Amino acid sequence: MLYLVRHGETAFNAERRIQGRMDTPLSPRGLAQAEALGEWLCERGFAFDAVYSSTLTRAKDTAAAVGKRLGLEPKAVEGLEEIDFGRFQGHTFDECARLYPEAYADRLIRGADSNAHGGETGEEVFLRARAALLGLPEFNGGCALVVCHGAVIGFLRAAVQGRPFAHTRDLIPKNIQLVRFGDEALERIRKYK
Repeated sequence: MLYLVRHGETAFNAERRIQGRMDTPLSPRGLAQAEALGEWLCERGFAFDAVYSSTLTRAKDTAAAVGKRLGLEPKAVEGLEEIDFGRFQGHTFDECARLYPEAYADRLIRGADSNAHGGETGEEVFLRARAALLGLPEFNGGCALVVCHGAVIGFLRAAVQGRPFAHTRDLIPKNIQLVRFGDEALERIRKYK
């Protein structure tokens, strides 16, 4: 069983600015959220065999705060990083519409199937995230907490539900939101497409 959680808040999240692969740190509020999650998990008796994170600082710092409370040393795993949003990174959506109107229009129409921004598609993110998760011992038994990113979790949830990746915005969790993937969900992720 895997529990995936989106990292704590960053300044970019608060500003509704696209981070993608930019390595932005947690805000003070985000660090407090991570510490509170660790406390909440302990109070409810969650027991994990391991804690993992993406290699981006905001996920690693969230995992470190939670892991400290759980008594586990997190391990960073390649492949769990946020979607590469190409030239959209660092901008708000309004700025993207003004600066890159054609790429922005393509993204609006084709959703995560678009890479007109010069970054990744939803399918590309799913495939690399799935490969990373398949490499975790707990994918096949045990229980782990995986701290990663909103789009990554959204595309994994789409696979579990059998939905196309194009329009999955409603499946992206809020900062620090915990999403459980039990055995049936993990099997659907393994066999998707």
